[in-house]
Order: sequence, then C-alpha cells, then structure tokens
Amino acid sequence: MNDFPEYDDLPDDPEVAFVRLYERHNQEYQEQTHGVQDTRSAAVEFMNTMLGVAQGLEIPGFENWSIPEDWDEVYPAFTNFDRALKRYVMEVKVRKSRVTKVYSVQLSPEDKERIHNLIREIRDILTTADLQDRKRNSLFSKLNAFEADVDRVRTRFENATLMAIDIVGVVDKGTNALKPINELLRRIQAIMGNAKDEEPEQNQLPPPPERKKLPPPPKQITGPSEGNFSRDLDDDIPF
Repeated sequence: MNDFPEYDDLPDDPEVAFVRLYERHNQEYQEQTHGVQDTRSAAVEFMNTMLGVAQGLEIPGFENWSIPEDWDEVYPAFTNFDRALKRYVMEVKVRKSRVTKVYSVQLSPEDKERIHNLIREIRDILTTADLQDRKRNSLFSKLNAFEADVDRVRTRFENATLMAIDIVGVVDKGTNALKPINELLRRIQAIMGNAKDEEPEQNQLPPPPERKKLPPPPKQITGPSEGNFSRDLDDDIPF
C-alpha cells in the first residue's frame, strides 16, 4: 500500500511527473501570494518543494540551485529560479507533445462512433461471459478508460494496445463465446491504423538541436541529457 496516496496519480515518466507537480505547487504558490506584499516566505517554500521534487524524481541538474541564506537575496534568487523553471517546464511540454503526436492518432467523429459501437459489442459479450466479477469489472474499467481516450483530440496507440492485451489474455483462456472479441479488437485497430495512414508522415522525431556550451555560471541547472540549463538568463541558449 502506498503511504502517500496523494501521489498515486503521478505519471511514470519522471519529467511529466515533474511538470504535473510543478503545476500543482505553482498554483498553491500563486494562491498563497495573491495580494501579499512580502512573498519571500512562500517563495522559499516553493523553491524548497520543487528542489525536493527534482531530487525525488531523480532529475539531474537541479543540485546546483540552493536557497539563499541571506533573506535580502531571496527575491533575485527566486526570480532566476522561477524563470529557469518555467523554461524547463515549457521545454518538457513541447518535447513530450511531439512524441505524443507520433504515437497517437486524431480520429474523425465517424471513426470515434464506430469504435464506440465496437466497444459496446465487446462489453455486451463480457457481460454474459462466465467470468469472475472481479475480472469482469477490471476489463470494464480498462474499456471505459480507452473509450474516454477515444474522445480526446488524439488517441494514443499505447492505451489501445494495453486495453487489447488485457482483453485478449482473457479471451484466449476463455470459452468460444469470447472468441468474437478478437475480431472486434482487430476492427478497432484497423480503424486507428487507417486514420494514422491519412496523417502526414511522422515516423521519427528530429534530434533536438545541440545547445551552445556556456562557461559554467556560479549556479546553474543542467537539463536532463539536454546540455546546460543556465541560471544566467541573459546568456544566449538556442533551442
């Protein structure tokens, strides 16, 4: 059992998890400082929290940042940290969105309706099948999650595959009454595959541009496998 259920919903990808926690704690910081004249205490707490998040997720490069001991240095230190943090978060979002587009597909309303109909047929078969309630409910949960994903702007192939693997495993061990599910899953895959064929070719992502090497500043963030993420925001860092 997880001792900290408030973190159960974190994505497996550490960078995505970092962005999710940044958005959560940044919102808390904005609420704490709204209308407050002296925000140094909240700024220190926010910095400390995000440094702890980076360390907990084992994201390298943040170890060179530290909270100033001099209370008068909090504002400039936090300003630099906050700007660098926003830049890193934006970089992660853009990079991950490009990856998502490669491994997902935008379905037309007609394709979405066809997939929903096929899912209903699968659900009907599972409802009457000789299955333990625990297993049936688990499959229904995966079908519901996939169906919600179908209604998004882009549907990830990964989620469709995970759903299909679980259901196929039950079908292969079950009776002949479950066999028609294989054809229904194949038709879902065909719809998504045909829709992907209609999209522009994006078979591989271009390599990220190499960043210019900078003289090591007094304190800097080194982005994960991306070069130097400088604390000196006046330096020219090309993207």
